[in-house]
Amino acid sequence: MSIFFTSDLHLGHTGILCHQPNRIFVNTDEMDAVIIDVINSEVKCNDVLWILGDVVWKASKAGHYRQRLKVRELHVVQGNHDSASLRNHVSSMVLMAYIKIAQQKFHLSHYPHASWRGRIHGSIHLYGHCHGSMEEKLNEIWPDRKAMDVGIDCAYKLFREWRPFSLDEILERFK
Repeated sequence: MSIFFTSDLHLGHTGILCHQPNRIFVNTDEMDAVIIDVINSEVKCNDVLWILGDVVWKASKAGHYRQRLKVRELHVVQGNHDSASLRNHVSSMVLMAYIKIAQQKFHLSHYPHASWRGRIHGSIHLYGHCHGSMEEKLNEIWPDRKAMDVGIDCAYKLFREWRPFSLDEILERFK
């Protein structure tokens, strides 16, 4: 079993198309298909996927998108575009989470924080919402901060793929 983190899929959201680099998607159907196909190729059925907010644009389509994701264990940290009804389609949905995996503690939120639970004891803060717009500046002024934007567009900037980050990639980054 592997664990993955991502954020800001914005499935079905036409407004997000203009924020994609070079406007590579023609429409949301194409964007949704690429994102879901890549997630399904990376995240296997018995893995765990955490989506840190902004999963789907229309609450009425949540079940449709959930059926297309093969992973059984899907946890969501609620984002500003997520309806409470999304809870009916996922393993869990919370506003924030504090979890421990492989002796490492993580503070999960949709939003970035200047301080977070366990920060002074080495906890890693994972978030989304900003679409990578703050990472460079934050890392410049606070180079040893143990926090990162795991948004799907941040993965695209790093890997040229719309995919989630694996736990191993995150742990390697903060060694």
